Amino acid sequence: MNSSEPSAPAAASEGRPVWLAGGISLAAWSGLAWISHTSLAPLGWMLGTIAITWAALGWTLRSPVHPSAPIILGFAIAFRFVTAWAAPVMEDDHHRFLWDGYRFATMGDPYATAPQAHFNDETVPPEFRAVLDRINHPEVPTVYGPLTQWAFRLSHVLAPAQLWPWKLILFGAELAILALLWPVLPARGRLLLAWCPLAIFETGFNVHPDIFALALLIGAWWLGRNSWPRAAGVAAGLAIAAKVFALLLVPFVLWRLGRRAWAAAFAALFALYAPFWLRGSAADLAGLRAMAGEWEFNSSIFALVQAVASREVAQAACALGFALIWLLLLRRWVNLPAPNPALPPGEWIYGAFLLLSATANPWYFLWLWPFVALRMSAAGITALAAVSLAYVTGLNLGDASLGNFEHPWWLRPLEFGSVFLAGCVSYSRRRQTRREACLSI
Repeated sequence: MNSSEPSAPAAASEGRPVWLAGGISLAAWSGLAWISHTSLAPLGWMLGTIAITWAALGWTLRSPVHPSAPIILGFAIAFRFVTAWAAPVMEDDHHRFLWDGYRFATMGDPYATAPQAHFNDETVPPEFRAVLDRINHPEVPTVYGPLTQWAFRLSHVLAPAQLWPWKLILFGAELAILALLWPVLPARGRLLLAWCPLAIFETGFNVHPDIFALALLIGAWWLGRNSWPRAAGVAAGLAIAAKVFALLLVPFVLWRLGRRAWAAAFAALFALYAPFWLRGSAADLAGLRAMAGEWEFNSSIFALVQAVASREVAQAACALGFALIWLLLLRRWVNLPAPNPALPPGEWIYGAFLLLSATANPWYFLWLWPFVALRMSAAGITALAAVSLAYVTGLNLGDASLGNFEHPWWLRPLEFGSVFLAGCVSYSRRRQTRREACLSI
């Protein structure tokens, strides 16, 4: 036997931290799933669970022993299995998902009316009356794209007013992302992709649909990488029709795939939107317009600009800033040697978008998740971890001195300051490494 190979007991002892980290995380998620069905105040439990599971993941990421695929995937499935029985925590968006599925299945157009138009509608079944009463911003039409609406409708057909079919759809999307990215990820990236606490919480507990669109977007990249341009175009169009955020990355995915890919993307997009347009509906554009024009939550650079100027000036300045960053990134991408099978720089695109946006909900940061797993950075991981602090609001704190969705003065400096600090430390270390390399020549 090679003397450099560790003995079986030594290998087993080296693998114990991985099992311990996975076991602690599983216990934490199980506890939060139980809490989600009780009357206990969830904020502290949620933050504690997120902190524990990030600490366990960080410990494992820093371990010199790379966990095997069966261990990583086994715990990943176990985490999702626990969340299958969990209720959403400090979130009520799922009531909109259930309502949209009901309206689409029964009326054929979930965009036709805002939920508040049905407050006095006696034809609404009792189980959906309870759903309707809990929808947030009922005066605003739904903001979810046509393909996501079809998924809501399928969920409704399988089990009206129940979340489990929608959870199965999202679980399938997560599995697709894992399968598509697994071959190109380093060992630590696989672990982050499978165990990321933000993905487990925002998808498994709060059932936000971003994973659904992300799976289609990554599918478009994978199809293009394997020389199926038309299929890549269709997947890209479907991704945009699932959530408009995908539009920011689609030009990068389709750039080198030719006209057939672009034509297929436009055809898929038109096929999903046209039935609603022909009814005279604006589809999700009406809700998105209201959201973009009025809402502000957990913003960073936008909030700083708005503090010294009007909202309109802040919107224009941040939109212009993002457009410039996006164009520079696209130019750099276009000038890379072809063919270029790498995943586009989604961490930079969506990172800039979230920093300059007026609304940066925690689940929006899932758009960073697969790209940070591929190209791990201290700032990226810190952003995925720190954004859950956004749930510390007046409503969740029970603090009457704050508005329902208002943060304490210290929260955003802590949240975004930690990301900035992590980026600075990482940059300083890279400079030091380069300096030492130059001196050694």
